[in-house]
Amino acid sequence: MQELPKPWFDIDGYRRTRLLEARYEAELARRFLDEGLTRNAAGKAYQAWKALVAAFAAENRDKLRDVFKGVVRLRVIG
Repeated sequence: MQELPKPWFDIDGYRRTRLLEARYEAELARRFLDEGLTRNAAGKAYQAWKALVAAFAAENRDKLRDVFKGVVRLRVIG
């Protein structure tokens, strides 16, 4: 299994890996669907979609940064 590059170190490597992941997940979804395993196919299609959205987000992170301004602060309860 290939290790996912950290986006803050190598954004292009991260994007390429996510696109490759989306391709593999879509291929698995298609195989599952051909075998009649619709629930498994739906799960793999969802994983492919998540990887594809992550790749697009990495490619357009400057545009996203302009839209989603601000700082997120986490509150620790306890």
